[in-house]
Amino acid sequence: MRLIDLHCSWARQYAAESSQYDASFYPEIASRVGQVDGYLMGTSLAFVGCAREAGDWEAQAVPWLSLAAMIDRYEAEFAGRLIANLDDYDRWRADSDEGLCWGLLGVAGFNRLVRAPSDLEHLGAIFERGVRVYQPVATADGLLGGSRDDGDARGLTDLGRAFLEKLLEQAPAAGKPGPRPILDLAHMNAATCADVLAWFEADATRAARLPLVHSHGAFEVLGPEFPARFRALGGVIGLSVGLPAIDSAATLRARIEALAVVPYRGQAGYEGIGVGTDYLELDSTVAEFSEIGKVAEWLSKSFSPGVAAMIGFQNGRRLVEAAAGARD
Repeated sequence: MRLIDLHCSWARQYAAESSQYDASFYPEIASRVGQVDGYLMGTSLAFVGCAREAGDWEAQAVPWLSLAAMIDRYEAEFAGRLIANLDDYDRWRADSDEGLCWGLLGVAGFNRLVRAPSDLEHLGAIFERGVRVYQPVATADGLLGGSRDDGDARGLTDLGRAFLEKLLEQAPAAGKPGPRPILDLAHMNAATCADVLAWFEADATRAARLPLVHSHGAFEVLGPEFPARFRALGGVIGLSVGLPAIDSAATLRARIEALAVVPYRGQAGYEGIGVGTDYLELDSTVAEFSEIGKVAEWLSKSFSPGVAAMIGFQNGRRLVEAAAGARD
């Protein structure tokens, strides 16, 4: 089994050697690059995020042009094709067992990109370019909602609500086919997550039009109500494979089992659970998960074949199909 990884800032590994980044903002990269050894061989598809450290974003004279350049690099240099529509999806499915690692393109944080309502007009343009995953919040300098940075207790802001409405405009109407954006709640604090979930709960069609993912990181800090509300809406949680979120294989197993008893769209089970390795942002990995192939091996040994496939591949595949233009 080759995995679907719900979060990897793939281009970040070149931060010390590429003119795309200011290396001074990424001193930790040299010690983390080894964590993606063999990654492309063990991954069928990765959710790849265009991302920078806060200071690096701030140094960009025109952040939206810098984002466009990052998208150019992913289109030209990522190992496999990027999926934007159902034709891409079908080619990936035909190739997924033994071909290249494909990508679903995202933006991991809009902190310096969306500073005023007029910036929201760019969302349609990047959606047309193939961006499918949108993580609004990264750090406390953003204006869309509160982050997990210490002292940031804000909830979803008015600009953040406008962001959600504009993103929803990119999706086809309820029941209609077509590519759609995915909303990623990673790095939001509990207050902002609660506000976002309330926005979805206010209109039952929104979750079908705008699929939800919490791609990586510890979700426990979002409060005891988060898993039930998130899973009821059909959200997919990507579980990390290292510190600070996961400190052992036993911890990961316990989190999977705890999530599985929380109803997913009304029924308990292993739907809505995936893997978000976040390798290039982890302080360190758990020994059992130090390489992507080991993650797949551990899943296969720890769960029945059907459950292992669901967590490692199938739940992520449903998100990819939705982003490409779900047939239903």
